[in-house]
Amino acid sequence: MNQNTPTNLQGFSLLELLIVVVIVILGSTWAIPQYRRKLALSQLDQYTQQIESGLFHLRARQSSEGTSCEINFNPNFAGTDTISNGFGAPVDVIELSHLSTTERDQRLQCCDATQCTWNPPYRLIDKESTQVSRTVEVKVSESSYSLSPPGTSTDNAPLVVLVRSLNWNEDPRRPLPVRCIKFSTAGHIHQGTWEEKRCRRR
Repeated sequence: MNQNTPTNLQGFSLLELLIVVVIVILGSTWAIPQYRRKLALSQLDQYTQQIESGLFHLRARQSSEGTSCEINFNPNFAGTDTISNGFGAPVDVIELSHLSTTERDQRLQCCDATQCTWNPPYRLIDKESTQVSRTVEVKVSESSYSLSPPGTSTDNAPLVVLVRSLNWNEDPRRPLPVRCIKFSTAGHIHQGTWEEKRCRRR
């Protein structure tokens, strides 16, 4: 029998393995930050949409039940002159379900000519304490705001809610945008991106 049959049993050399490892590391160095950025942006947009939907629902309920609402925010989280600070967790600014009845009424109270107690109670946002809500922080333009039926306001300025990712500045060269929801005095609601102290439609 022929004992000289060639075989392909040779393994990878150390150099080849090192090249593969370097390629994998370089690929991961680029791909992982990109994935984290896309995930953070997706979570930011999801929560912005939840706030916009909640304000639409609030306005619609006001119209159907003929109520006037007084909204009060912690002054520490009010003001849009700067976006470098003044943000707070959603549970401290805009979410209400975890509060007692008294605390809830201090933040949001809606009344008609006969009552101020409603079941279910009024809320600013329908979906609260979600996984996404723990990835963002918010602030508002005004510490107090009045809404008359059907969702209009006698205040001089619109209510603006700013939303940003907790990781918004992870890449200082490309910080994530700050999203905004604008509730105009005429009752119009739209979301956008906060640029040059304006809520520009996306």
